[in-house]
Amino acid sequence: MKRDRHFLPPRQSVVYGHTRRMLDETGMNANTFAMHVAERYHQLVAPDVRGVPLRLGEGDELLAALKNNGQIIRRYMDGTVKVLPADLEDAWVIALPAAYRSDCERDLAQRRGTLSVRVPSGDAAKAFGVAALTTEFGELLQALAPALADGKICERDLPHARRILSESDDLISQVVALRRQITALLPEGSVHA
Repeated sequence: MKRDRHFLPPRQSVVYGHTRRMLDETGMNANTFAMHVAERYHQLVAPDVRGVPLRLGEGDELLAALKNNGQIIRRYMDGTVKVLPADLEDAWVIALPAAYRSDCERDLAQRRGTLSVRVPSGDAAKAFGVAALTTEFGELLQALAPALADGKICERDLPHARRILSESDDLISQVVALRRQITALLPEGSVHA
């Protein structure tokens, strides 16, 4: 008997799904989000290799850029433009608000069987580890609570499985990020001493 092939949805479907959820759950509209994407795109991609005509501007140019960028983003999301360019994907994901970005990055990493681990920097890195670790642990406990209500995890808990796995991946990522931060403090070669 042949096994059915299991194809992954396109990466862009993951990105668009998190973007739609963000637009539905927040007060942000597509034009405003498109401007955030354009700002990141212009920060990350050198002018001579930009393939997407996202614009920035001030005054009247800003209004024109807002309309232009909103239309471009909507064309990707509604399928008019079929493929999200790789150079735009990074800017797009980074432009998502933090909670949606981390969910999107986690889902994109899971496609390859890896974890997305944030690397803290600057002053935020000093307190980042413990606060984020505590938050992720709490979210894992919330996900586990309905499954453990009867004192055991069994096939009846299948509806909770995906969320439990996602939250446990987020916690593991935070542990790895914290470990990286602590390891950086130690002299080279003394991690396991």
